[in-house]
This record gives sequence, structure tokens and C-alpha cells, in this order.
Amino acid sequence: MEKIIFRKFFYDLLTFFLIVSLSLTLIIWIIQSVNYLDLISNDGHGFKVYFSFISLNFPKIYSRIIIFSYFISIFFVIQKYQLNNEILIFWTNGISKLNVVNFLVKLSLIFTIFQIFFVYSVVPKSQDFSRDFIRTSNIDLFTSLISEKKFIDTLKDFTIFVEDIDDNGNFKNIYIKDSLNTDITQVITATSGKIVEKNSNKYLNLKYGQILDVSNNDLEETKIIKFTETTFNISKFKTKTTTFPKIQELKSSILLSCIENFFIGNKNNYTLVNFQCSLNSSIKSAKEIFNRSIKQLYLLVIALVASILIYSNIKNPNYIFNRIVIFSCGLFFIIFSELNSEFIDSSALKSIVITLFPVIFFLLTYFYILNLNKKNL
Repeated sequence: MEKIIFRKFFYDLLTFFLIVSLSLTLIIWIIQSVNYLDLISNDGHGFKVYFSFISLNFPKIYSRIIIFSYFISIFFVIQKYQLNNEILIFWTNGISKLNVVNFLVKLSLIFTIFQIFFVYSVVPKSQDFSRDFIRTSNIDLFTSLISEKKFIDTLKDFTIFVEDIDDNGNFKNIYIKDSLNTDITQVITATSGKIVEKNSNKYLNLKYGQILDVSNNDLEETKIIKFTETTFNISKFKTKTTTFPKIQELKSSILLSCIENFFIGNKNNYTLVNFQCSLNSSIKSAKEIFNRSIKQLYLLVIALVASILIYSNIKNPNYIFNRIVIFSCGLFFIIFSELNSEFIDSSALKSIVITLFPVIFFLLTYFYILNLNKKNL
């Protein structure tokens, strides 16, 4: 009978958790997706890149919402059982309040292990894949961004101005600024032009103008070339959207290697393809690894905090007050879990103490529950 009761309790908890977590994630995901419309409206990426990018952001949002959804789920289900007197089924079948707490601890441990795996491996990969779509994508909608009498600088190191555009897409009086490198800037003017596509590449076909190669160091080295017709490849340019991976998108092994170098090893700066290890980046890496691992232990803490509600009698005049206090404590630990990593710095001893916070909070809360349990015997 005990297994059946706990199985139903687990199903109720899991069902509510999935509904809450997926609903909240979907709402946040939709809001963020609207914000990312700049990838199309400002940066000229196509819809395929946009939808791929926002879809791969879903795991990150879900991982951030899990701890809050889990606390809400335990709190709500226990309260529901109390209000419907379903909680009496536990006591009449010889299941103690501490047995329920221990069941929640075991269940939370499984959730914690899953969450650590999820944020340690799945989320960074999905984030890197989403950034990879930006790195490798073409500026599919660049032509739609060009407007009359506006300087368009969507592409990196490239600016274009068109005075007039007719119904057939022909440009008149064109100005182009192309930063070839740090030393030379190329300025092109043309009386007319049009964008054409060849072999999936976009070219700007220009007529009647001149090309000025201006030296950034010495203006006297300016070279002028006049032309009646020339073709300018615009597919070679990249978007201004950040393509360099962020700390959150890097593999955990890369971050751990940098942390080991500065906290234990020789403390030497080194550079990888997409990452530069320094004292500053090692601290950021330590914070990110903390968020991927130690922070998830707060799932155990908030589960214990929510389970304190079991010891609050619904017939007690202070029940509502106790419920508010318990809920507020849970929110405090959720907020603190988000801020905890910010206290990490270059001090190894301080960082170790900070990593012990969730363990300390867990033990203190559990001892408090044991004390409550003795009073209820």
C-alpha cells in the first residue's frame, strides 16, 4: 500500500512539475523569440537561421526555470493534499511525516543528478549549435534591408548608401565603404547598380563610378580607379551579430582546464581557438561551472523547505502565516542560488566555502525538520 501511495504522490508531483515548467519555459521562450527578431530585421539573417537559433535556446531557458518550478510543484501538491485531506492517507497507513520528507529528498536527488547532466552537457552544446548557425549563415535578407537615403551597416566592416531604388530593384547613386583591413579603406561610388545572385552568392553589379583605396596611415597613398562596370562580392561579409562563443556556450572540459590552471596549476595565460584563458576568464569559468553543478544542489534545499509545510496543521490559526513564511524561505533560497556564484573570486579558500553553502543549508534545514518531527511525536 505504501508503494501505491508514494507512486500516486510522485505522479501528481511530476505531472504538475511538467505543466508548470513547460508552460513557464514556453512563455519566456516566446518573449525571447520576439526579441531575437532583430536577427532578421537588423542583421539580415533568413527565417531558417532564426528558427534554428531560437529553437536551440529552449533547453537553456528550461534549465533555468527547473528549480523554481520544482519548488512550486512540491509546495502546491503538499498544500493540495492538505486541503483535500488526502494527506491523511499517509498517516492512516503508517507513513510518517519524516518518511515523506525522506522520499522527497531521494526524489530531489534524482532530479538534481538529471539537472546537473542537463546543464553540464546538453545546454552548452545546444547553445554552441545555436551560435554556430549564426557563424556559418549567409546574410539571406540583406537586399531587403537596403533602403533609400539610409546608411546600412548591417555587415561587418561594410557600409552602403543608396539614394534611390526603383521598382525593379535598380540602385542609383551608390556609396560603399569597405574596410579591407586595418590599414586600407576602400570607398566605391557608382551612378547605378543592382544586386544579382550567382551560385548562391550575392554580388553588387556597379556601373560608372570609381574606386578609392585610402590608406588609414597616409592619405597621400590614396589610389583612384575609374570603371564603367564592375562586380562587388557581398557574400564574403559577415554579420555584426556576435559569433564568438560566450562562456555559457563552451564545453565544461575547457572551463575546468582553465580553472585548474589558475587555481591549482602554473597560472599561465593560454589561448585556444574560441577561448582565452586568463585570471579573469578563469574566475568566470569557475562561476559557470558552479552554476552547472553546485547550484543544482539547491534543488535538495528547496525540496526540504517546501516539505516543512507537512508539519503545519491546516486547522492551526497560523497556517496561512506559516505557509507564507515557508514559501518566502523557498523564494529566498532560489534567489540566493542565482546569486551564489557571484561571490566566487580568485581566492580558492573562499570559493570552497561558497561551494559548501548548499550543503550547509541542506543540513541545517534537515536538522530543523528532525526537531519538528520530535515535537510532533
